[in-house]
Amino acid sequence: MHTTFKDILLKEDYTGNMITKELPKQLDNTLFTLIHILGGFDTSDVINFARHANHREKKLLNKMVNDLHLYDKVSVRGFDKESIKNSSRYRALTIFLKTIADTGGADSLMEQKSPTDPYFDEYVKPEYKDYIFKQWDKLGKADYGVLKYFNVGEHEGTEDYTDFRNVGDIVYPLLVMEWLGGIENTDFAQAPWMETSEMGFENLKFKVEPIGFDYLYDESVDFGESGYACWDIRVLIDKDGDLVTSEPPSEWDEPFIQTLFPESARNKLSSFRNYTEDQMETIESLWDHYDQYRDLVNQFCRVEVVLV
Repeated sequence: MHTTFKDILLKEDYTGNMITKELPKQLDNTLFTLIHILGGFDTSDVINFARHANHREKKLLNKMVNDLHLYDKVSVRGFDKESIKNSSRYRALTIFLKTIADTGGADSLMEQKSPTDPYFDEYVKPEYKDYIFKQWDKLGKADYGVLKYFNVGEHEGTEDYTDFRNVGDIVYPLLVMEWLGGIENTDFAQAPWMETSEMGFENLKFKVEPIGFDYLYDESVDFGESGYACWDIRVLIDKDGDLVTSEPPSEWDEPFIQTLFPESARNKLSSFRNYTEDQMETIESLWDHYDQYRDLVNQFCRVEVVLV
């Protein structure tokens, strides 16, 4: 009976995350084992990767690990370390992991055409980007129509199987954000504070702003993944926001917005799924007020609520 990678994992008898809880347990345990039997990176690289990587980058690393087919590899000598260690896929994995660990990932770089985005050059040749930016400089605005002059467009046939567009939903927004000098210079980020008297509030002051951009290319044929593009948003709300009521407030009552978003739901970037139905109803209502400013991306995925 020959040794498999699964045998090695079981022999180690892991009971939890060996390196960091910021990665799924199986991925964490697999990386821990790879460090000791194949090398190419160390635990500090994994910790820094987990700290810096966004959701898309973590999914891509998990996909790269799965593509090694570690649990399938058996040779006459048992688990064939050398064939995996010398493979182009393993080298790509180590480069990707260490790049994110060293640079801080796409979110901190904001130089979106980087080693962390291996598909960007497939759509926009590096030598074309400066020309696109110069055309936008002349126009004084970003214009999607300019891309066609540089043969930048969707892959042929994509309109037949998906409503998602790699160029329209990812490449174009990335180009615009780089041309503007970062997310903070987009129309969405520059949008003003607003007020609403909807949902039972009276002149509730608030602001919704983007703080990150997360995405995954739609490479269904190759990876079986559906693409997406979404903002990470911060929702700033007046801490004294209260509901209109005919009843006099009791001396121990706190403003409704503080009850709706207790301390446990504030000041942390979290998946929209982690908010209650009532909290999400409020978040989505405030988000809708900024529709005219969200021409690049019209979805959000993670939310941070801050009462000010």
